Amino acid sequence: MSKRVRLLLIVFSLCLSLILTGCGLQGILGKKNKISSTSSEGAGSKTVIAVSLNEEDPNKLLIVKGIDDMAKKESVQIKYMDQSEKGKESPLKGAKILIYQGGDESLLKSAEKDKIPVLALSQIPAGVKIEGIVTLNQEKAGELMAQIMVSKVSEGQVVILQGDPSEIGYQQRLAGNKAIFSKYPKITTQTIVSTPGSESVTKLGLAEFLAKNPGKVQGVLAHTEILAAQAYGVLKQAQLDKKISLVGGQASVSSLERMSSGAQVGDIDTSPYLQGVNAYQWAQKIVKKESLDVNNTITSENGEVPAKIIQVKAVTPDNLALIQKSYTLTMQSAEQDKKEKEKKDKKGDQASKDQGTSQKDESQAGDKQGSSSGGEKQAEGKTSTIPTGVQKVTERIKTETTREYLDAQGKVVGTEKTVNEQVKTVPPEMLKQQAEQPKDATKDQGGQGEKSTDTKK
Repeated sequence: MSKRVRLLLIVFSLCLSLILTGCGLQGILGKKNKISSTSSEGAGSKTVIAVSLNEEDPNKLLIVKGIDDMAKKESVQIKYMDQSEKGKESPLKGAKILIYQGGDESLLKSAEKDKIPVLALSQIPAGVKIEGIVTLNQEKAGELMAQIMVSKVSEGQVVILQGDPSEIGYQQRLAGNKAIFSKYPKITTQTIVSTPGSESVTKLGLAEFLAKNPGKVQGVLAHTEILAAQAYGVLKQAQLDKKISLVGGQASVSSLERMSSGAQVGDIDTSPYLQGVNAYQWAQKIVKKESLDVNNTITSENGEVPAKIIQVKAVTPDNLALIQKSYTLTMQSAEQDKKEKEKKDKKGDQASKDQGTSQKDESQAGDKQGSSSGGEKQAEGKTSTIPTGVQKVTERIKTETTREYLDAQGKVVGTEKTVNEQVKTVPPEMLKQQAEQPKDATKDQGGQGEKSTDTKK
């Protein structure tokens, strides 16, 4: 074979080896990267979603249940902002997004400072940029309220207890009310506005208007459940609850009970459970930077805001039983979930407390044991004093060992016990040295021994 042929074969062999080696390395690296990526994804911590709800919302617990039911299906931690969070340095620490319906407004500033996106629920908070809003079809709710009223009242005065006039949602409700009433010229409306915390003032305003217009008022529309409850109290006290029709705008367990008793003629089902579900779903999409299933927009001071509009429906005597059952069962389930969570949290707190107590007891026991050991050392020092006239000392050491033989199931099939006994004689030099030591020498020696042990530690 010529040198040229041999050279070509060598070159060919080297190339083939490199190709095969490269494929193997690529495969190994590919698998390694894949495993690394998978383990990295699996090791990720839970996503934290902060939620601040309106404490006065009668359906707050139903919204919470909607959020929690969705969170249970995924690795997500829901952190509710409440009174216990106030005063903390950073209540939003670790949160990826804030769902805000109401509550402490300083949370909005904290979110803006920490660059945490905000998803509004029900209403658009003032002075803050939001990523989106999950809200009701407010204008439709206003129309349905008025339609229920005109089915009971054909002429006379209707008092509208409006929610916060600064909120876009309540402005839309009022527009829906008037759009229907405008078709009935024999019906006149009187609006009494209510700002947050001024429900008692609204209650007084309604009482005064009824007193000034005896026999003229035929109906009362209340935009929120709080206002509806206030109105019912005024009508009942004036003995007008059977004469004046009351329509609410926020169905709840309490308002549906009033309807069952005949004290209220209608309401609006705002689907609070679905509010929670949709708020959670949109929050997750925002965190994951996914596209939102936008079905509308709402104009805010910062421009158009993507909106998820939840449809509403009227509650009338025809569908009251069905809706009341749904609200009652969901509320009972939500209350049960709340009790279980509180019980679990309490159990966790007690476990932490017990652990702390146990550690304290162990520490005290260690101190006692150390004290006892010290006493034993002192006792040993005293007994080591050699009596007068001793010429020889022997030490007897006895050890006992028990060995057990077990089968495959761990059952003891045999035992063996061995005893080892040794007798030692203490050297005369040690006896002489101990006899010449002062009485406190043993104690000092013991202290030095303990110091030596500490140094090793």
